Amino acid sequence: MRFRWLAIFPLVYVALFILIAWQLGGAQNLATFVIGQRIFVRLLAVVGCFMAVSVFERGDHLRNAWLWLGGGAILILILDVLRQLPGFTDNPSLAAKMTLSGVGVLSNLALLAGIWTLSRSWKLAAIELPGGRGAIVTISTITILLALAVTGPDAYAAVNQLLGGDVSAVLKLVSAVVDVITLCLITPLLLIAVSLRGGSFVWPWGLLTASQVCWLLYDGADGLTRLFSLGGFPIAETFRGLAETLLFCAGVAQYLVIRQVRRGVLAVA
Repeated sequence: MRFRWLAIFPLVYVALFILIAWQLGGAQNLATFVIGQRIFVRLLAVVGCFMAVSVFERGDHLRNAWLWLGGGAILILILDVLRQLPGFTDNPSLAAKMTLSGVGVLSNLALLAGIWTLSRSWKLAAIELPGGRGAIVTISTITILLALAVTGPDAYAAVNQLLGGDVSAVLKLVSAVVDVITLCLITPLLLIAVSLRGGSFVWPWGLLTASQVCWLLYDGADGLTRLFSLGGFPIAETFRGLAETLLFCAGVAQYLVIRQVRRGVLAVA
């Protein structure tokens, strides 16, 4: 049951977020609430990642993966905090824009390194992915097309902004490119989770895959808002909250699974 609550927690959290946001409507209080919950879920993600880091030995492949994810989560938390400080909000200077872009680019690259490292785990652990090469190619193709459809327009707009002299568009462009690559890595994460079904190890992989799917939905939130006419409701923040709380739960699940395995080994010994 302790693993099931990890899947339930993000749903409960996002239900509370929707309820509170809906009650606040379009008031200034809503903007303050959104910023507060954004920083809160970032903190949760950091805690989850470093809980996972704590159960692995130095140099372990999975430790390195979670360390990258945790570092990326810290950097993006710093980015969110900076955006609330004087000098980084209204009419920021060129130096402020470059600082925000630099931190944002580093956070994206760190998160990409973490997902990339995790996606290679099946090779290092000699895990046989279900469906063989055909399944990998099919799911990868679908994921790539979805990723390009969702993030392509943002990348194109960022390129035009860069050509127009907007330095801050560097972050948008890097984020869009990283999103495409990261979303493409959903395939191995998903297949690893499927191959591990029936055991405790499925939980960290399954929750992490769900987190990446929520980022795909986050990237497509603008289109969803226009499609369903949500009247200013922060739908993107809903998916952000789901993605970050799922990452938190994935890290906690990784921590619990490794602790469980070690207790079993010690009991046998």
